[in-house]
Amino acid sequence: MPDIEMVRVNAPSAAEDRAYLKKNDLLFARRSLTLEGAGKCAIVAEVTTPTTWESSIIRARVDANRASAPFLYYYFRSPQGRRQMETIVEQVAAAGIRLTDLAKLNVPSPPLPEQQAIAEVLGALDDKIAANTALAATAERIASATYDAMTRTWPRVLMSTVLDPILGGTPARAREDYWAGGDQLWISARDITSAPSHVVVDTAEKITSAALAETKAKALPAGSVILTARGTVGEVGRLARPASFNQSCYGFRPDVLPPSLLYFAVLQATERAKAVAHGSVFDTITKATFDHLHLAWDEVQAPRAEVQIAPLLQVVATSIEENRTLAATRDALLPQLMSGKLRVRDAEAAASEAGA
Repeated sequence: MPDIEMVRVNAPSAAEDRAYLKKNDLLFARRSLTLEGAGKCAIVAEVTTPTTWESSIIRARVDANRASAPFLYYYFRSPQGRRQMETIVEQVAAAGIRLTDLAKLNVPSPPLPEQQAIAEVLGALDDKIAANTALAATAERIASATYDAMTRTWPRVLMSTVLDPILGGTPARAREDYWAGGDQLWISARDITSAPSHVVVDTAEKITSAALAETKAKALPAGSVILTARGTVGEVGRLARPASFNQSCYGFRPDVLPPSLLYFAVLQATERAKAVAHGSVFDTITKATFDHLHLAWDEVQAPRAEVQIAPLLQVVATSIEENRTLAATRDALLPQLMSGKLRVRDAEAAASEAGA
């Protein structure tokens, strides 16, 4: 990469622009415990205070007159860029890349205006994703504050008196007809911990309709709440669409508690339990646990509270769903733009159609 200055060591330098990060610097993970992590690329968006970097990171500074840093960032996120990065990854105790090998990589070099146009199209999608993420976070904070204010004086009751926890199940792995080609969401703890804003819109694994019909992996409707009970304990997610889940989780169907109140009731009850336990004894949840956890409940006031909170949580879910579409559009456009198979004008139309 002749148009890029490579720097790894964070020792003091006489020139401040070499010693500190600047906007559009590219950062590469020099080593990682996984093959996928080695050489992973990030870009510096803004720098408000002098910031240096550690020796496990390689900084690359682009000559803006000859190449576009955002274009190169997206290139190294594309399948083509990742394949090229993997050619220089060395696997010993951990996967890693060397500064000298990274500097020798040959990257696409279309005319600078084309690089900038490609980066603008993909950046518009990322900007919209960031805006939606911020909107979702704000809406959830307002919803949480509203829940707290409206339920502050409500009586506290045991969870087991108003909720019926449902234990999930895993279809037999040996049954190919339960897994192959499945299109039904099936949740494990990692899907809950990785769910943006606690909203589950997709899962790493899916099962078939046969598995739903013949096993304990029964789907709960949208609006249900899932609580992780083993391994990673006390994480909460709410379903944007129907899904089943494994036996390391409990599910709660909206019934006595409507969906929004159900979500905050389970979330806050488990957060209080974790705070009291300080992480030492709250390592497994069983059905007996719900005989000791309390939540706020007032049957008369609940409908009014649900009317106030539900629209806010709908904003959260809508934003996360839209982000899923935007990310899919970006990831589909990325390799086609980088390979030259798709013109920027056509990509702009696709991005606009996706909502960017």
